[in-house]
Amino acid sequence: MTASTRHQTRKLVQKADDILGFLSDIFHAIAIFCLVAMLVGTAFTIIARPMGVSFYWIWPWTIQFFVWMCFFGFYPIYRRRADIAISFIIERLAPTQRHVSSILIEGVIILVMVLIVLQLPIIFESQVGPVDGVITPWGELERYTLSIPMSMSCCLILINSATEILKLLVHGPKSAGGT
Repeated sequence: MTASTRHQTRKLVQKADDILGFLSDIFHAIAIFCLVAMLVGTAFTIIARPMGVSFYWIWPWTIQFFVWMCFFGFYPIYRRRADIAISFIIERLAPTQRHVSSILIEGVIILVMVLIVLQLPIIFESQVGPVDGVITPWGELERYTLSIPMSMSCCLILINSATEILKLLVHGPKSAGGT
């Protein structure tokens, strides 16, 4: 690969990484919105129920927001490396071994995400009918809406892992000094 091609590849990979970071921020904000909506609904129920005010649809919406919060938060947790990892093994490897293991780990993540994405048609087909009590002005939400954020997060994780592999290939292994 020529120096010019390598530079263009680095710029392209950096642009993709920037876009993925932006999407991570958006998903994080949506997950926080879902958490706030859950808390507001629950707080309202706790405060209003002793006064005889109760809306049956708050509980189903709380569950819907909880599922969405988890699935929208799935990508930012992965992207920001906030998940649980067995890093003490990787940290003891030599730089080249660490580099190769990083590529292999991202490859495994891609494999898992591809398997999940391939199952999405089955997941969506099995989620038929409305979610009881999750009422909108257009009627009750359909069950498949529970899985939309999961499918989006899985696709973004797949793309992010492919981008990570490209970054690792373009930049090569880090030296023993960490530079």
